[in-house]
Amino acid sequence: METPRQGVADRLADTLRAAIVKGRLLPGEALPSERELAEHYAVNRSSVREAVKRLDAWGLVQVRHGGATRVRDFLLSAGIDLLPHLVEASGNVDPDVLNDLHEVRAMLLGHCAEDAARKADPASVARLEELVRKMAGARPVALQELDYEFFQQLVAITGNRVLALFANVVRDVYMAGRDRFLPLYDPSRFTLEHHIAAVAAIRARDPAGAGAAMRTFARSARTGDRP
Repeated sequence: METPRQGVADRLADTLRAAIVKGRLLPGEALPSERELAEHYAVNRSSVREAVKRLDAWGLVQVRHGGATRVRDFLLSAGIDLLPHLVEASGNVDPDVLNDLHEVRAMLLGHCAEDAARKADPASVARLEELVRKMAGARPVALQELDYEFFQQLVAITGNRVLALFANVVRDVYMAGRDRFLPLYDPSRFTLEHHIAAVAAIRARDPAGAGAAMRTFARSARTGDRP
């Protein structure tokens, strides 16, 4: 069970993490002292110590005993679990980060489709075909969910467990803020042609064709692009 002190420490850690990700605290900059943080945020010093431990574990600060705790360059030190916080660093979605995310998704989809063309058995191909059939005529919300099922199926076919974990992070970022991505599934914008082409290439054991189809689809989601 969470103690009150842990709850306060969690909230303070979240506040300081946001300040670092938003650039209010810059790499190399010293955090205020333990006493100053406790006074500013009206918390006890134990909570400050716990919060700083979390920041250290996240790769956001470097703790030096007897010296100042300094902000680290999180792009060099933090893990993939920082991604959801980076995407909404300004309170709204950062379009540059969003484009980076779409680019990573394009790489993932392309690689998975290529690997699927080498490894997919008839049952796996049939599941992909069934998802594409369900996507035809589906409303945007259902279409979005089916598209991610398609993505997960491609990842599963690869059999790569590390890739599956990484893909989960990308998927969770999309689905956690799913409303902001719904415009991508509007009938005026979304087309099934790339999914159909990818499945046909997978069935034909054509890695290049499958990868190209999925990369084209994923990159069409980038800001200002269209299928």
